Amino acid sequence: MSTAVDDRAEPLLEELLADLQLERAGLPGSGPAPAAGRAGGLAAEAARLGLGPYLDELLGAGPPVPGTRTLLDLEADEEGRRRSHTRWRAEARDLTVQVWDWLADRRAEAAPGRPWWSTRSAFPLPEGSLHALTAATAAPAPLAPLARDWARTAGIADGTAEHNWRWLMLGKGLLPPGTPLPGLNQLITGLVERLRDRRLLPAEHRVKVLRRPNSPSMVQAVRLPGLSLLSIPTAVTPVTVQYLQHELGHLAEHALRPPGAPLAQRWSFDPVRSEGWALLLEHLVRSPAVLRELGTGPSAAEAVARFLAQEERFSRGLMAVDAALDTALDGVTTPAAALARAAELAARTGLSWAPELLLLRQVRMLQWRAYLAGYAWRDSALAALTTRFGPDWPASAEAWALLRAALAGTGSAADFLHTLRTPHHTDASRP
Repeated sequence: MSTAVDDRAEPLLEELLADLQLERAGLPGSGPAPAAGRAGGLAAEAARLGLGPYLDELLGAGPPVPGTRTLLDLEADEEGRRRSHTRWRAEARDLTVQVWDWLADRRAEAAPGRPWWSTRSAFPLPEGSLHALTAATAAPAPLAPLARDWARTAGIADGTAEHNWRWLMLGKGLLPPGTPLPGLNQLITGLVERLRDRRLLPAEHRVKVLRRPNSPSMVQAVRLPGLSLLSIPTAVTPVTVQYLQHELGHLAEHALRPPGAPLAQRWSFDPVRSEGWALLLEHLVRSPAVLRELGTGPSAAEAVARFLAQEERFSRGLMAVDAALDTALDGVTTPAAALARAAELAARTGLSWAPELLLLRQVRMLQWRAYLAGYAWRDSALAALTTRFGPDWPASAEAWALLRAALAGTGSAADFLHTLRTPHHTDASRP
């Protein structure tokens, strides 16, 4: 293929990737027909540029990832949550064989010495991050005491019931009735202003916000840099500020991608770096002072700050069970045996946790390991920043310039930490 043809094909491929992302989010693309119809003519160019596996992923090549359609109703009263959970568990139970077959196929096709969850990664994982992801394990710990403490505050009899602890870990019932929290628009405005002040979210990077009730918050890249989608739930709970800050961290990484980098590099994100960076920003909104600045009342800010620290311990405990189950499934050959292993590990937490729902989480193993490894990366980044700039580093313009310099590259999690520890330049002098 000649250079002239390649030069014309790359913008068409960028347009195709954007349209596929938009359509996956339920939004119209740029053309009158579905973008998938254009993919065949650009498959060779995608492969040449190192984007073939990613294009296949967007097109849904291979067996679909198993998942339920039922969402746990986290806004209903306890009886409503119980009914919702019953439907959700029944659907997961019906999917158990499909989930196991999917996992078994992925495990069987893994290359020797490579974890199964890395075998179909759209972009190669850096060796250092692959090691960190593999090593991201911890012994399952009792989580029931935290759930019971939350339940006492919320006036609920059994905090360990799954339909309740999933509600409680959002901070539901944490604050006395009538205690105001900032509105969603106020939170978004305040958090975005903080990013703009630190030049982490350039004004030219457009963000389309999708508000979807009772859904998890998430960010989806459309053009890099240029445009991202931010999907957020409509209800504000004590964890909303943390979730929003986390997703805005991903937006900043999208927005600061170097536009001149090769297309595949712009789309390749080291999961340890991405989650670690988002967790670093998330950590900064947990102080009562920041929560008050964002519109949370003084007494509520103290309670929310305490809860957010507890919620991290709880979430990390859940993901430790995920990683432990991944290891425990080695050598397992039947769905029934897989469910038995899941039930055994769930019991160690002291929580009622349906083994069907725990097993279903295995299809997202790369994500859970990225979080676990990301927490360790965040702690290393915090240590590097504190060593260089002191405990008040969040007030240092030079520290944020150094973070921008690291974020604006396409390197690995290890490269990012190397920049923080041995900075070679910053852009602190720029206006």
